[in-house]
Amino acid sequence: MAVTSAPSISVDEYIARFIDGREKPTCEFVDGELIPKPMATKKHSQVQGNLIRLIGDRYDETLNQLPELTTRMRETQFYVPDLAIEDLAKPIQGRYPGPNDPVLLCVEIVSPPDRVGKLFGKCEEYHKWGVPYCWVIDPERKLAWEYFPEDLEPRRVQDNLTAGPIVLGLGEVFRRV
Repeated sequence: MAVTSAPSISVDEYIARFIDGREKPTCEFVDGELIPKPMATKKHSQVQGNLIRLIGDRYDETLNQLPELTTRMRETQFYVPDLAIEDLAKPIQGRYPGPNDPVLLCVEIVSPPDRVGKLFGKCEEYHKWGVPYCWVIDPERKLAWEYFPEDLEPRRVQDNLTAGPIVLGLGEVFRRV
């Protein structure tokens, strides 16, 4: 006979505490379990700020930059990408994107104790949700990867990060890092 454990918290409690109540530290939620997000470092924050500024400056009419947006990928799975990019031609319905409302791009920025492989796993979950583009960026090593649904593995980026209409040079992404 299989033993099952009760979820540590309910979906309603997660929403009340971490979305409506803005409890810190920020936690993700998968099947009743809370997964704390690592605290950002200065380099992490600089890369996140650079991405927000670059995308805002170049694509403000068509794209919306949403840092630390809670995303509901399925009924019992909530992730908080470091940056989500909304296509304004397909705006998010409601307070946060739901299971049938994926964003255009999810960006994960490595923070200690994150591991790149774990973040690639999150990209696979984003793809299952319907997100066509994912980036993983390591500010400590100044490395970046693109991960598209049809890829067997992430692509290490040499010059430019791309996601549909978005093209950003790595030099500008890592400015002041």
